[in-house]
Amino acid sequence: MGTTSITEEKEMETINPATKEKLGALRIINEKEINQKIESAEQAQKVWRKTSAPNRGDVLLELATLIEQEKEGLTQLLVDEAGKCTAQAAGEVDRTTSILRFLAGEGARLTGTTIPSTDINIMAYSVQRPLGVVGIITPWNVPLAIPVWKIAPALVAGNAVVWKPAPQTILIAEKLQEIFDASSLPEGLVQMVIAPGPEVGKKFAEHETIKAVSFTGSTDTGRIINQMVAPRGIRFQAEMGGKNPFIIMPDANLERAAADVIAGGLLDGGQRCTATSRIFVHQSVHQAFRKELTKQLANVRVGNPHDALSIMGPVVDEQQYRTVRSYIQSGIDEQLDLAFGGLPPAVEENKGYFIQPTLFDHVTQESKLAQEEIFGPVLVMIPFDDFDACLEQANDIRYGLSSSIYTQNIDWALQYVEEIESGLVHINLPSAYSEPQMPFGGIKATGIGGFRELGQHAVSFYTEWKTIYARK
Repeated sequence: MGTTSITEEKEMETINPATKEKLGALRIINEKEINQKIESAEQAQKVWRKTSAPNRGDVLLELATLIEQEKEGLTQLLVDEAGKCTAQAAGEVDRTTSILRFLAGEGARLTGTTIPSTDINIMAYSVQRPLGVVGIITPWNVPLAIPVWKIAPALVAGNAVVWKPAPQTILIAEKLQEIFDASSLPEGLVQMVIAPGPEVGKKFAEHETIKAVSFTGSTDTGRIINQMVAPRGIRFQAEMGGKNPFIIMPDANLERAAADVIAGGLLDGGQRCTATSRIFVHQSVHQAFRKELTKQLANVRVGNPHDALSIMGPVVDEQQYRTVRSYIQSGIDEQLDLAFGGLPPAVEENKGYFIQPTLFDHVTQESKLAQEEIFGPVLVMIPFDDFDACLEQANDIRYGLSSSIYTQNIDWALQYVEEIESGLVHINLPSAYSEPQMPFGGIKATGIGGFRELGQHAVSFYTEWKTIYARK
């Protein structure tokens, strides 16, 4: 909604990106109300922190069950508000419950250490304790799973949460908040804030009750928030952009590799930070892979996300539509080799924000399309001869989130694992693949804070260590 002041704007509206139909609106709260939510969360946390960690984990299991019971309605909201195809929307609901079930177990694994003292009469041990109230800012592209994978570890560690969802998906956020409110969590422990992002970021940065901020979104916004919270020295975690490489070696299974490029690069309209973006193809298989990939791209059905035959729905809103369209125009202006798709027309009245998959071939490293995150269904292909040079080129980017290689050669695979600069590394898998029990995050301009989300590492961000010495 831009940078409009809280006092000037009354409602935040949301639309169906497939039809441009208004779905609903939520009232934007003022600064006084934000302060009240933070204070309410602080009071609830005083009760919650006294609940045993295993029992806190039980409440996460309860939340997983409540979300499962609401699967049909949540799936519908993800389709209507985020533009996800039905299968992808249902998959996000399932992923969310899996995340909750795994992180529920962290309640029983919230361990410390007991270490022998140099003095036989002293017992030395350490424990993890909650930070207090934490601020969370989440994006629109994974509007159910990402809030949960931030909120769940914060809760199981004993914290309260003040949460700002993305404006494009506020109805999904509202439904998730209703589920939190219907659970056994103390009243007020999770507080949703509907307000413009810059105002909320400023409040999180300045309010002494907020002890940490976790953010997922663009690299530029993440860096701004990091600078805002720095004067107070509070903990900050950011997962941001990606420009993820997919390397096709001479021995690759080209049919399967093309399918995984599509799965990693085009599902959810390419609107994932882990989406495949740059395809490095060995010259010996370049023409064969191009033929296979364009054949499979022709079978990608773009249309109404409720249609069971649709593989890809619309991008999320008009701003994203214009952004992706501008990148395609940039590739055409650079006279790049347009292998598939092309420039969509300006969106018509009563028509949704649909963009066909687009593939540019023989793209140079200096091209805007090879360097910048597009966040849409646009792929670039880069032929290579030398594997060492390919790895250098794959790493010659400011981002470092995810990557993939297709090969059966163990030497190539191990060299790739060792040298690729990314937090997520895949061999013969899509770049968007991840599991909730494993750490998730990136390096370089993708990540700030040094912490990882998901897995057992997720709780670390939301706890601090207390060391105890006791003498008999």
